[in-house]
Amino acid sequence: MYLLIRIFFFISNRLSFMTLRRLGRAIGSLAYHVSSKRRNIARINCGIIGADNCENVVKSSFRHSFATYAESLYSHRIDEKFLESIELENPHNVVVDRAVFIVSGHIGCWELAPNAIVHKMNTKGAIIGRRLKNDKLDAFITQQRTGENIAYLHHRNIADRIPHILEDGYSIGALLDHSATLRDSMFVPFFGLSTTFIKGLPMIAVRKDVPFLPAFLIRTEKSFKLVVYPMIYPDKSLKPKERIYDMALRTNQVYEDIIRKYPDQWYLIHKRFKKTLDKDGNVTECSYQ
Repeated sequence: MYLLIRIFFFISNRLSFMTLRRLGRAIGSLAYHVSSKRRNIARINCGIIGADNCENVVKSSFRHSFATYAESLYSHRIDEKFLESIELENPHNVVVDRAVFIVSGHIGCWELAPNAIVHKMNTKGAIIGRRLKNDKLDAFITQQRTGENIAYLHHRNIADRIPHILEDGYSIGALLDHSATLRDSMFVPFFGLSTTFIKGLPMIAVRKDVPFLPAFLIRTEKSFKLVVYPMIYPDKSLKPKERIYDMALRTNQVYEDIIRKYPDQWYLIHKRFKKTLDKDGNVTECSYQ
């Protein structure tokens, strides 16, 4: 796998950004027809979020998802000109005078989002991600994701390091819209279902009084636009546990808003609603069959 990835990166270096995007979209169209399992997952998710013209949204989601994979191969070639071409929506929300938690999601091009965010915010950023099982591949991908103003951190045992990273002036980014294991999560409403939400970052945000800044890199016809929402501050009028839940709830409300606006750019092929909590307090499994 490692060797194949290196070969793929070598070939991709000879392709333009738009060629990579078109290639990714073509592969996504093929994947839609080939992968009945992922197609069904996307259809179920599409029904949960209530998107119109669901089958068209599912088809488009495959194309957008694989375009994201392909565009990520361009990350080490991003320059000032590329970043300047990204439109900034709601620039007044980017006025930040302190390190924050940048909350994004698997929508648009999440792989290139850190570059766009730190550029528009004129700050340093640290990304929290999962360690890959293959050590060589993990080291290579980490190298691709790391830049002059971007550090890449593995999510396990990161909690104790976060305060020091914030003190060093890094805003920490994380994608909180995926499902989570029961030990790592709490249940929070999301599109009418009470489902898992990764609890670590809201807990640290409340403990250290650090706000969330939601930001998403949405794909446009030839480039991207960075959509930034108002800051989410811990509500000090609530008790600590209520404060944590409230941070997660308001974050999910932002996710719902951006997903409703761009449903086909969300990563619909992921089993987002694997576990839900019913009105009697029982945890149920979504079969995705």
